[in-house]
Amino acid sequence: MFVKEFLKLTRFEHAIMLAIAVFIGETIVLGHAPDFTLLILLSLLVPVFSEMGSFALNDYLDIETDKINKKKDRPLVSGTISPQFAFNFAWFAIIISIVLSFFINSFAFAIALVFNLLAIAYNYKLKDLPLLGNIYIGLSMAIPFIFGNFVVSDQLNSIAIILALLGFISGLAREIVKSVQDVEGDKKARSSRTLPIIIGEKPATYVAALLYMLFVPLTILPFILGLKQALPSILLVGIGDVMVIYMMVSIVSDQQAKTLKKARNLSLLALFIGLVGYLVAVL
Repeated sequence: MFVKEFLKLTRFEHAIMLAIAVFIGETIVLGHAPDFTLLILLSLLVPVFSEMGSFALNDYLDIETDKINKKKDRPLVSGTISPQFAFNFAWFAIIISIVLSFFINSFAFAIALVFNLLAIAYNYKLKDLPLLGNIYIGLSMAIPFIFGNFVVSDQLNSIAIILALLGFISGLAREIVKSVQDVEGDKKARSSRTLPIIIGEKPATYVAALLYMLFVPLTILPFILGLKQALPSILLVGIGDVMVIYMMVSIVSDQQAKTLKKARNLSLLALFIGLVGYLVAVL
């Protein structure tokens, strides 16, 4: 029971995706899957601990917001995990992430330090500001590819940059959709000035849809830049694109909470399928 609620608190599936993104960055730069050394293990643990700590801190600070938004599945709202545990674990995980990065190299340490500090700033303040919080989330989904790049090389790879751009666009759009979902709680509990509060919920979903529209054609760039055009990889990336298009149409035509939640979940799955497609092209 506790393990299940702990995984909910930390959104462990996000942590796994970030670790996979780091692994893809490493694989693309090397041209093959890296040997599973201590260095590679540390590089995968850094984003896992960072993500888990950030989400635990997020839920600790957002208890009242989540109650207003009726997010009864959140462990701190349902009472299955104590706020004090979430707060203590958040700081423990963030510190562990930074410490582990120190043993990789200076590039990795600098990236981990900056993004863990940004995660703290996001949870305390940035998320309440128009677009700044959304941009941070986009960057947090982009940086694993750059982080993985610098774990194995001191030169930035062009395909890793494109994957980071795709991660950024997807993360930014997804977070805008989330801010539309959370308007009521953000207003009442945090006095936030998020994008949908400033420009309206429907216009904000249009912004997210435009970002997803930009995302789809960019997915072919890694193949243009030299990634092997194997049929399975192209098929997987194509499936991800179709899912993104479907989701884009959904949020434009319907801004109900159920539709927005489904779209956010679908966007994460679409990104994962696309990333697997790129990984298949290298292996």
